[in-house]
Amino acid sequence: MYGPHYPLHSSNYMNIRVIPKLMSERTNMFRFYSCKFRSEKFKENCARLSLWRNFNIQISLTIESSFHGFLDENRNTQLFNEVNLQLFGQKF
Repeated sequence: MYGPHYPLHSSNYMNIRVIPKLMSERTNMFRFYSCKFRSEKFKENCARLSLWRNFNIQISLTIESSFHGFLDENRNTQLFNEVNLQLFGQKF
C-alpha cells in the first residue's frame, strides 16, 4: 500500500497509517511493513498523489496486490487461491 509522506510531528502522520495497520492486524495476507509512505519521483503523476496535491485529500492510499501469493508467518509463500481470497474478504 502506498500513501503520502507526512512529517513525524504532523497530525496526519498517524492518520495515514491507521487503515494499513488495522488491515495487517486482521490478516497475515497484508503486511504493514511493506507499505510505503512517501512521494516518490516516478509516481508524481499517479492519481493518488494528484488528488493529495491538487485537492488536499489528506488520506489517499493506493493498494497493490501480487498475482502470485503472500508470505505467511513462517515466511513461506502461500499461493493465492479462491479459499484464501474468500478468507481475506471475510476479515473486512
